[in-house]
Amino acid sequence: MRGAVCLALLVVAALAHAADELVLPAITRTTLPNGLRVVVAEYHELPILNVAVFVGAGAAQDPQGKEGVAMLTASSLRRGAGGLSAEELAEAIESLGGSIGATAGTDATVVAAEFLAADLDRGLDLLRRVLRDPELARDEVRRARDEQLAALVAGLEEPAVIAERCFAPWLYGTHPYALPGDGRRQSVEKLGRGDVRDFYDRWYRPNDVILVLVGDVAADDAVRRIQAAFGDWTPRPDAVPARAGQPEQVDQRRVLLVDKPDATQTQIRIGAIGLARNDPDLLPSQVANTILGGGFTSRLIEELRVKRSLTYGASSAFIARKVGGDFRMQTFTKTPTTVETLTLALQVMSDFRQSPLDPKLVDKAKRYLRGQYPLRVETPDAIAMRLAEIEFNALPPDELATYRSRVAAVGPDDASRAARTHMPPPDRVAITVVGKASEIRAPLEAAFGPVTVVTPGECDTFARK
Repeated sequence: MRGAVCLALLVVAALAHAADELVLPAITRTTLPNGLRVVVAEYHELPILNVAVFVGAGAAQDPQGKEGVAMLTASSLRRGAGGLSAEELAEAIESLGGSIGATAGTDATVVAAEFLAADLDRGLDLLRRVLRDPELARDEVRRARDEQLAALVAGLEEPAVIAERCFAPWLYGTHPYALPGDGRRQSVEKLGRGDVRDFYDRWYRPNDVILVLVGDVAADDAVRRIQAAFGDWTPRPDAVPARAGQPEQVDQRRVLLVDKPDATQTQIRIGAIGLARNDPDLLPSQVANTILGGGFTSRLIEELRVKRSLTYGASSAFIARKVGGDFRMQTFTKTPTTVETLTLALQVMSDFRQSPLDPKLVDKAKRYLRGQYPLRVETPDAIAMRLAEIEFNALPPDELATYRSRVAAVGPDDASRAARTHMPPPDRVAITVVGKASEIRAPLEAAFGPVTVVTPGECDTFARK
């Protein structure tokens, strides 16, 4: 091992409902000779262990024509491993009262596990089997593929799901962030064991893996046992992906209408390219967004729901990823009020970004974020995920410790500048509308100009490698 670094993190947080203090323990960081980054946090309040593993490849690394293979690989990991069949592995995990699960995100695949502290060795052995020696049996991969495909096809009947699937390629275009995590129907249908094995062999290597353990164990002992379980895992030089560059910003307004003839409501998504996870402007932008669309008392809710009854829900968010992200607003409305709702949403955003923010509203937003934060890191599994995210996105080691003080330091001018800079003007946004084209196409074109019309299955044509 080289350079184990210990950093004491202490967060004193007044919970929204009590004066209790939330204390995060000492953090031990080390890198094994094979490149595996290990983070251990001692958490002795409960006799349990939580593990979060980030494998540095997700849907953004799906090969062209094999979209969905990262997700299929993740869902295949637990279907037999280390000489145990899928049923035997499930029984072994359940016999410990534990859990192991895996899911592929955009930039990484996350494997999470939980065991009692007394079962550290057995729990790590089962996790080792899943990560290092999955069976990837042909029949099990086929079952996982069929389940993924069935969920994908079912989602194409849900307007909200269609809106999300179509918004990404309409916004990101040729960037890998346009690719759907669960793949495309025509690609998933063709995936097999060989594709999963190829993806696994390429990316599941220790030199681009982060393993975080939080729980009732001494840090030195935990590191020693992790070394025993994963120290001889073989690295591969090309296991670290070459990340795509920053996505290309939207330079003019463009409207996509996804025709769903049986729709009685319209789903609306509005957005533009936003910030990467490690951008220092993300925090003041989140403070501003809390006012615009981050809660039930937000500006969007006030204008669209309370004053005009156009919708039951409206929100906005910054989706921050490894090399970029997006800012988006979303809502839904009845078919006849589609244009009115879309027009008002754009106007609310435009007015918001151009006007100085009320200091009282900024203070309220900051109190909300600071009050909610302890709840996001009060359990071992939540701490494990946050620490893994910090390592993966190369954030400062004191990210958790300083969060609340950094939020408190955001002033009204900072939040106003962030809104003006990182929330788009209404003439430079990508808009996705899912609804009955026969009724809303003409009004949309009259209000916003040319509209591109597609079916739900045609949205993927906007995304390519």
